[in-house]
Amino acid sequence: MRRSTISVLIIGSLALGGCSVEKARALQGAALQFRNESLSAIEAIDTMRKRELEAPPKSSAETRQAFINRILTSRAEVSGEIIDLAIDPFQPPKVAEWDTFISDLRNQYEGFSEIFEKLDSKSVVSRDEVKKSAEYAQTLTVQMALLAKAISDNPPVLVQYRTSTIVKLQAIKREYQSIQTRIKAGETQSALIQRKAELESQTGTMLDEWQRIKQEEQRLLETTVAQCMKAAAVGKDVIETANRYDQLDLNQLNALVPRVLTTASTFTGRDYSSLRTKATRIVSDIQTDPLWRNVAQKFLDRVNTAAQSRVPNRTAEVGSLDRR
Repeated sequence: MRRSTISVLIIGSLALGGCSVEKARALQGAALQFRNESLSAIEAIDTMRKRELEAPPKSSAETRQAFINRILTSRAEVSGEIIDLAIDPFQPPKVAEWDTFISDLRNQYEGFSEIFEKLDSKSVVSRDEVKKSAEYAQTLTVQMALLAKAISDNPPVLVQYRTSTIVKLQAIKREYQSIQTRIKAGETQSALIQRKAELESQTGTMLDEWQRIKQEEQRLLETTVAQCMKAAAVGKDVIETANRYDQLDLNQLNALVPRVLTTASTFTGRDYSSLRTKATRIVSDIQTDPLWRNVAQKFLDRVNTAAQSRVPNRTAEVGSLDRR
């Protein structure tokens, strides 16, 4: 659906039954809040994926030495592409399906901006157009709820951070076991005993590093799901109010914006169990209401597929390194 058509349909819902422009403007703040929260959610989802794929930062000295090693030991002919790859061999792969998915989402929600350019329009639209507008707005809201659920079902995994820790632990383990073998064979040099203690200390440091990775994964999960549910909750309030638009007077509509803002403020990542309860309630409402459920079914598969494709073969990647 083209933006021009979308904007006409949405304006239809705001001017339900040919009501006044003042009533339409009363919904402006709430609709803008929904658009902004949704775009923030899309940005959070895309950022989460980039974090999943990025490599742990290295010092300039480490980067330089790694570059030297890769260039001098590579069997490939030196080229600009090989040089760039030697500098950063862990660049996140391009996934066309994901990029298209995110771009499509942004285009849909950014289309809301055209509402505000045409609030002064005096035109009246038909009931059929109003119905189509409501269906489109429901789609935008349902997508946010489904994205929150899909991310909860497929939580973020910082693949390269995990891999880095696993590789370091494997190296420590091999050296430690070698030292243990030598000690059992009768070697008791002080340097050997000292190195054994150092490796034990390093293992404890790796525990701290692993726990930090898990904490960051949880933070990403909580903040991203919270933002998606915030957008879904705001959208649900806006659409349900728009459906009763012709029954509400201007004062009642003017009371909508504070309510929407209050709804948005209740969704944070600080208490994830509470957030999951709220998310479950909204998804349950959508699944049990025939009007919302029909819209949700159209997008469920696409949302789940996109969530699962954020990090291609991430389990295999971590697993293969685990076995080294």
